[in-house]
Amino acid sequence: MRGGLSAIILGLFCQAAAAAPVIGVSWPGDTMRQWKADSETIRNAVSAASGAVIETDARLSAAKQILDVKSLIDANVDVLIVAAVDPRALELSIRAAVAAGVPVIGYDRPIGLDGVFSVGFDQVGVGQLQALALYAARPRGDWVLLKGDFDDPQTARLYAGQIGVLKDSISAGLIRIAGEAYTPGGLSLNARRAFGNILDDTRNIVDAVLTPDDASAREAISVLEERNLVDKVAVVGQGGDPETLNRIARGQQTATIWEDHAALGRKAAELALKLADGRTPQDLGVAKPADDGHGTTYELHLQPFTITVDALGLALTAGWIDAEHLCQGVPAGRIADCP
Repeated sequence: MRGGLSAIILGLFCQAAAAAPVIGVSWPGDTMRQWKADSETIRNAVSAASGAVIETDARLSAAKQILDVKSLIDANVDVLIVAAVDPRALELSIRAAVAAGVPVIGYDRPIGLDGVFSVGFDQVGVGQLQALALYAARPRGDWVLLKGDFDDPQTARLYAGQIGVLKDSISAGLIRIAGEAYTPGGLSLNARRAFGNILDDTRNIVDAVLTPDDASAREAISVLEERNLVDKVAVVGQGGDPETLNRIARGQQTATIWEDHAALGRKAAELALKLADGRTPQDLGVAKPADDGHGTTYELHLQPFTITVDALGLALTAGWIDAEHLCQGVPAGRIADCP
């Protein structure tokens, strides 16, 4: 009887272990603080539900990420979360995952393939907020529009949001587009070169700069510093990493559109656990027809926030940055959050 009881207990233990969800996560690269923080958030949330996480790092290589996704499928993960280096390059790999019965969540960047659920921040809305923030600082003058990679669908979404806000002012001649350029690969150093060329072409006559992200904003500000223009030109990015928030506190950057990645990581983990429990993408969000005709995708957009010098307290309250890092190099009394 004792042996039989032990066998029963062992069987129950094995069933519980087998039922524990295993979430695979394919990261694009660990060079950004964002991905490291997101990884910790997802691991903590899944661990709290007695699940496990297997992670890979593509090191910014689409080719490696293809192999990473295959390795996660072969590891029999219950759900796959993918922050894509290049969503289009991963198309066959994502289809293979879906065909193998592995639910896929596109993280931060949508993956427009049939049956895939994506969670992130609506780039059209982000572009609108960017344009409104920069317009509030420079409602007229010569503007520069720096864009992301030409082949990234998110670039088109962001630009559509920006132009939707600005078109009337552009038509009225209040805002003149002094220059615009794509940044190959979405690399901030390419944004730096493009912005430097535009400044050369305009003889440094620029009043405002819209950038695709805060890394590009940083490079644009660096160029402006070299030309003693940083106090004369308004710059807006997106992302809201701690370095950017410090630039805003110091008066170097006008605003950023802050995307709360702690909330994003928790939401992705929540969705992954529900999918692992047998829920379908249809249960988790509003169906949206894919633009490319490849089927139906499912997208959930979290709310981004505009962060100017007067709204830095939002990031402090959320714990995305502490007062020590926010106020580094900020003169005492310059802003309310840095006494």
